[in-house]
Amino acid sequence: RRSAPVARSAADGAAADAKALKAACDAVADEMKGVSVTFVGDNEQANVAVANALAKTLGYTPLSTPALIEQVTASSREEILAEDGEAGLVIAENAVLEQLSTMVRCCVATCGGGKGATARGDCWDYIFGQFTVWLDDVDAVEKAKKDPDSAPQRDAYAFADVALVLSSTEVNTERAATTIATQTMSAIAQLIEGDPQLSGKKGFYVKMGCRGDWPVLQPPGWDGTEEGKVDPKTGKPYREAIGPEEERK
Repeated sequence: RRSAPVARSAADGAAADAKALKAACDAVADEMKGVSVTFVGDNEQANVAVANALAKTLGYTPLSTPALIEQVTASSREEILAEDGEAGLVIAENAVLEQLSTMVRCCVATCGGGKGATARGDCWDYIFGQFTVWLDDVDAVEKAKKDPDSAPQRDAYAFADVALVLSSTEVNTERAATTIATQTMSAIAQLIEGDPQLSGKKGFYVKMGCRGDWPVLQPPGWDGTEEGKVDPKTGKPYREAIGPEEERK
């Protein structure tokens, strides 16, 4: 007889969580202008669960780079790692991210475990044009404090627009995923409130070919070099401020 109220309470809680997520999505969806949301971090299960929960309410398409890698290569990730090492997985995921970079209204879950393209800072060019969310957890934070060199991928994840530290590594219920998705949307809303042009900038970054010039976008004629970037103080490329002797060096 006591089970019915308990079940009803759980159902009411889940309904309230779902309502909160919908409200968070409705509050900022238009300002996002269709920009996709990509989840990164070592916890692949959390990446997938939260991406799916958010996509369902936001009206986006849920995608998983691990699944797409296996679909495109016709090989499991274990097979890729065995044959080509971690570099092979990095290349495979980067190729998938390149294809997804021009797509809109997607919630993308990426490879975890410190493997794959998002674990490499030099492979972020194709996701700077999306809202990026790092799903971290308290255990990983404590471990990194004790041994900073144990997880070099954290330096790459730090490029994310949003960093959420989860209290548990387990995100194994829809309600847990929904709660994190709500936190994600609240964080994105704060980003856009701080920079109302952010979604447009991300769209322009993608339109220009994901050249890696985030967050300081360069003019269309940028040659891709550091020297060719425009100095915001002068409005001219940095190389024009380099003397002949330094240029020869």
